[in-house]
Amino acid sequence: MDKAVPKKVVIGCQGGGAHAAFEAGVLTEILKDIDQRKRFDLIGVSGTSAGALCALMVWYGLAPKGGRAGSPGEAIEKLNSFWDGFAAKTPAEIALNAAAYTAIRAEEQEIPVLGFNMPVFGVNPAGLLSKAMAAGLPPLGVRKEYYDFDTMVAGACPQFDQVDWTEVRTRVLLGASEVIDGAETVFDSNCNRSVAHEPRVTHRWRKRLPLTLRSLAASGSLPTLRQAERIGHDYFWDGLYSQNPPVREFVAGTKDVPDEVWIIRINPQQWPELPVTNADIQDRQNELMGNLSLNKELDFILTVNEWCKTYKDEKFGKEHKPITVRTIKMTKETADKLRYSSKFNRGRKFIDELRAEGRTVAAKWLSNWPQKECYPDDAAY
Repeated sequence: MDKAVPKKVVIGCQGGGAHAAFEAGVLTEILKDIDQRKRFDLIGVSGTSAGALCALMVWYGLAPKGGRAGSPGEAIEKLNSFWDGFAAKTPAEIALNAAAYTAIRAEEQEIPVLGFNMPVFGVNPAGLLSKAMAAGLPPLGVRKEYYDFDTMVAGACPQFDQVDWTEVRTRVLLGASEVIDGAETVFDSNCNRSVAHEPRVTHRWRKRLPLTLRSLAASGSLPTLRQAERIGHDYFWDGLYSQNPPVREFVAGTKDVPDEVWIIRINPQQWPELPVTNADIQDRQNELMGNLSLNKELDFILTVNEWCKTYKDEKFGKEHKPITVRTIKMTKETADKLRYSSKFNRGRKFIDELRAEGRTVAAKWLSNWPQKECYPDDAAY
């Protein structure tokens, strides 16, 4: 490819609770590079669960709305102001986060609390107890946007209804899992633009639906913490159970296909040793589940790349192109010390540390791009 022509890049953000603050740091540096050096075009961003939060904030900042254009600078501001608000801020929130995180750690490590091994996630999010707990938080000094997902998202994207869909240039995909039929679901901004060559439904076990703010709630509805999100006649849970994050839709057609796919991985591919304790087993199970669908999608891209070489002079080779897949990941030291329980830690210091590491890792990674090793080799430590 001519060096004067910027490569078309899409970025996928894995879900992983508070660990996705690392992605916010990575995306901040990528957006700075776009703004200052213009070496590549960001044509798409996707995410699942907390990764969907990052993806949507970037997309929203770049999208034209309210009669004005978006920008990388606005995307950086939206992304980081969201994570500033996501972190525990008031004294009551700090105390609440500390108590909740301590309880989750205790359950993870099977430490009795008041003499009982009581499951922290035993409270049904649809039950009266959960609703009573939520009603009692504001008088204690807990912001509604801290505990109410819908309020949080609406505050972060106040002009969503004013997006000029005809002028949107960056595509966003949010992954979710439809509960009743088990359909892999992607909420796709191209549906809002009525892109003619992309059908909304591929088949009954896969759906593509228009993007709304409720799509973000659907992508992050972990059933132990939040009720299933109802959209139309469907109910949705966290996208961890389907695509983490969505990639296939970026490469499925023959138009607007990226040159490179960058995956920000926050669920480590490797584990330092055989998990033995219940806490380590739970952690590793969550990581493996978080990587399963992603690895299958990425491996299929590699298979198609081989087909492009094999059939380069035939119709298939002429209609498709090889796609480079790259991984951006945490340092091994950080990945090894994080646990499933820390995905629920909304402490400001913890979130700031992960964002700072994301910026450091991304700055170094971008300084070497595109002379970088590729997936699957770069997924390893």
